[in-house]
Amino acid sequence: MRSRHLRSRGVLRGVALCAAVGTLTLGGPTAPAVGQTIGPPPLDESQKASSRVDAISGDYEQKQGCMQRNTGNSLIEEKPWSQLVLGYERAHEQGITGAGQTVAVIDTGVNQHPRLQHLRGGDSALPGGATTDCDGHGTLVAGIIGAAPDETGQTGYVGVAPDATILSIRQTSRLWSSRANSSTVGNTHTLAQAINSAVASGATVINISQSSCQPIAQAANPADWGNQQLHNAVRDAYNAGVVVVAAAGNADQVCQKNPVGSPTTAVLPAWFDDYVLTVASVNQQGAPSEFTVPGPWVDVAAPGENLIGLDPGAGGRGLASQITEGQNGQLGPIQGTSFAAPYVAGLAALIKQKFPQLSPKQVMDRITQTALHPGGINGRNDIVGYGMIDPMAALGDILPSEYGKQAPPPKQTRLQADVIPQKDFPALIVAMGGAGAGIAAIIFTAFLVNAVRNVRARTRGNR
Repeated sequence: MRSRHLRSRGVLRGVALCAAVGTLTLGGPTAPAVGQTIGPPPLDESQKASSRVDAISGDYEQKQGCMQRNTGNSLIEEKPWSQLVLGYERAHEQGITGAGQTVAVIDTGVNQHPRLQHLRGGDSALPGGATTDCDGHGTLVAGIIGAAPDETGQTGYVGVAPDATILSIRQTSRLWSSRANSSTVGNTHTLAQAINSAVASGATVINISQSSCQPIAQAANPADWGNQQLHNAVRDAYNAGVVVVAAAGNADQVCQKNPVGSPTTAVLPAWFDDYVLTVASVNQQGAPSEFTVPGPWVDVAAPGENLIGLDPGAGGRGLASQITEGQNGQLGPIQGTSFAAPYVAGLAALIKQKFPQLSPKQVMDRITQTALHPGGINGRNDIVGYGMIDPMAALGDILPSEYGKQAPPPKQTRLQADVIPQKDFPALIVAMGGAGAGIAAIIFTAFLVNAVRNVRARTRGNR
């Protein structure tokens, strides 16, 4: 495995994006409750290979109304801190905007918004189609990836890849539940189907801001039917040339934080690390977010706290920096690994536009190798992986690993003033011997001269 061995003027008011108990969890804006249902009994091979998301039946009902748009002032003039830190607008100035790329957002759907100019709907497991988002979650994710610049110039907010096409695939929701057992819509089986659907629909990048936390033993069990389908789906997407980006997951009472270096909880689909680029969350100070789940599968980090996004309510036109959470509708910031992942998915779209010949592994390597590495073995740790992404470095021209070469070792530069010469002991012995002989000769000569003078003095005295 690659990772083997992180104030607005407008406030959105609407239906809560609350925590849910179900197979898959949305990684934001609040720390989710995470559960896992293996899924329905095994299907035959033709059904397993399906690229259509299972449609919801009459056994499910909508338990809350859809999120509505902000009806107040939603003008946010300043650029978000995440946008300033990542600096991806410099790529836009060079014509690298994600044009020609299709980013599949597998989520709760995506509402139409004036600044999502390249949105199309794919499969939907829920009534209303893929361009309906009752939860608001998928719309926030899509905006981070593909929001167009404000034509009026009133706000500075723009997505990472504003010219990329957003393909919405709606396969989960917290607002729909089973009449029989109150479980929410979406499981590892339908997520696998959604990935297959995205590949069949021409996606070049897939963003998955959902996660399933399980005991390591369950995740590693090849007999687990739903997990095996998910593994096959991300593997097939990777082999088809598609970059799959996933959230690292948010911690709460079910999805426990892993001890660094000794994980006890697996996060899917991040667990399938050979085929998935997994994203942790960091805050404005660059520190890991308290809620981000560590693991050896974490590859990189991106901003995931106090974010600004498109108004995710139905009919929304502006921006939002806060949303209502929970049954009481209290205000909370937009945060979660759900919203860190799309920064990386957008970056992958920019890289694929500039370097269309690169394989998914090469795209992933560009992102990990150019990240702002933390301390740790090989420049990574289990909390933020290889560190915060650096979009402009990832879009640079040359990475030695792409050409099968190792970076040359730095040449040693010897500055004579800084070099302490080593003692040459044989030469030193010879030199000291020579000096001693010379001193002895001088002493002997002086003795002879003095003796001669004494003899002459005695001779003159006897005359």
